[in-house]
Amino acid sequence: MAWTKEQELAINTEGKNIIVSAGAGAGKTAVLTARVLRKLNQGIHVNELLILTFTNAAAAEMKNRIREEIIKNNLLEEVNLLDSAYITTFDSYSLSLVKKYHTVLNITNKINITEEATINMI
Repeated sequence: MAWTKEQELAINTEGKNIIVSAGAGAGKTAVLTARVLRKLNQGIHVNELLILTFTNAAAAEMKNRIREEIIKNNLLEEVNLLDSAYITTFDSYSLSLVKKYHTVLNITNKINITEEATINMI
């Protein structure tokens, strides 16, 4: 695939976390998948990465694309690690942190994400 300068920068930037923000159909998933594949080829395991999206659908799509590329590039040992990788939504990841460290936060671990409509009904 022919990448733009900005896409190449997102794929190849080292030594820091990145945020990829662009409109629908701009290639965000392809760019992030290429970045993950580059990391895997450098010896980093997929379950050592944190990949966050805004929607469950986007997280599922990202995981599927990464799985396809892992298989296509014969990195089969990574397939087994994919299910334990943090490829999820910001909300879900934040919730997992709050539940994990609930005692430090002095709150119950019996919390969940809810929809705004549910809050309004209550």
